Amino acid sequence: MKEALKRFLPDFAVNHLSAFRQKHTRAWISNPSGSIKPGDAKTTFLMAVGPAFDQRRPDAMAVCRMGYCRAFEEIGIPYVLVDIRELAETARNVPSPFVMYFAGDVTFLPQKDIPYLSTLPSSVWVYPWFEESEKFFNNNGLNPEIWTLSKDVVNKVLGLKPRIGFTATVPSGLNFFNRWEQNGVPIHSLPLACDTALYRPSGDQVPEFDGIELAFVGGYWQSKGVQLDEYLRQFEDQLKVFGYSKWPYRGYSGKLDADLEPALYRQAKVCPVINEPTVKLMKGQINERVFKAFGSGGCAISDDVPAYRELYREEELLVSRDPAHFSKLVRELMNDQDMNQEYRKRGLAATLSRHTYGHRVKELLGAMELRAGISQAKEISDI
Repeated sequence: MKEALKRFLPDFAVNHLSAFRQKHTRAWISNPSGSIKPGDAKTTFLMAVGPAFDQRRPDAMAVCRMGYCRAFEEIGIPYVLVDIRELAETARNVPSPFVMYFAGDVTFLPQKDIPYLSTLPSSVWVYPWFEESEKFFNNNGLNPEIWTLSKDVVNKVLGLKPRIGFTATVPSGLNFFNRWEQNGVPIHSLPLACDTALYRPSGDQVPEFDGIELAFVGGYWQSKGVQLDEYLRQFEDQLKVFGYSKWPYRGYSGKLDADLEPALYRQAKVCPVINEPTVKLMKGQINERVFKAFGSGGCAISDDVPAYRELYREEELLVSRDPAHFSKLVRELMNDQDMNQEYRKRGLAATLSRHTYGHRVKELLGAMELRAGISQAKEISDI
């Protein structure tokens, strides 16, 4: 029913229906904290989540947030996942809390809680906000409603007085966020990363993955499908696909247990990394697949997104120029075992040295300390 509505209703109607539904639901949180319990350390990391968050469903946003949570726990800081509407109450009951928000969820934050929450150190994953943004989106065939926060939500975010804002956009795309800077919120580039608690280069062999030439795990929808089809349809007979949404490909094999994903990346000859067209346009929100594939010991190759060069060097990741060039490179990786192994080795080394959530957490804490002088920053670094 939901997919049918998306096909036949205009975007604004689907968005309003979704917002109405979310107002009457709560985030699904099955395990709010990890092995370190709040109170066992001097400070507490609070990950505020909205009604779209579902810990049972490992989509990109859930994987990313859990990556941050586990990375904080690795350095001795307990985390708590909390529905944003219960955030203030939770914060009052844990030691020295600091908060991470996703700006899209701030719409559900009760206005009455903002004065108190504004006293806590926080970071916000923000949306683009720049001069003539609506014109830019319209000129590029994008719906401004999807890409832009309402004035009310912007005011809520500013009311929280975040120490920093951040985006998964690479540094060259930060111009799409300059209005935040103009309104007193310093913006940092914190791309997605590898959660090393899940994606590792060693593990059990899964017999059903033996012999897979190309493997892809992810969703298929209209805007993304344009790019997926250009690059992957030519390899439909060799491609094994897993995802929550059904693909119009012969190799679609349904959902994949998250525990098996690293083995799939590791055992497949090649792991294509394909982005939505907006990633090239706005130099950002590069998807997490490249980090997961490399972190699992796989061989990744990307579509035509030059922004990858701000993350990986030429000898670490192959970035194709177009679908034809992609085809040529994929065939080389499938046929040249030495070349394939070199890119696996270099991509893994680059990921583990620069692109784990441990790295992102250190950058985040450093930026918050530098910009805001968090009172407990010294204690955090000492844990």
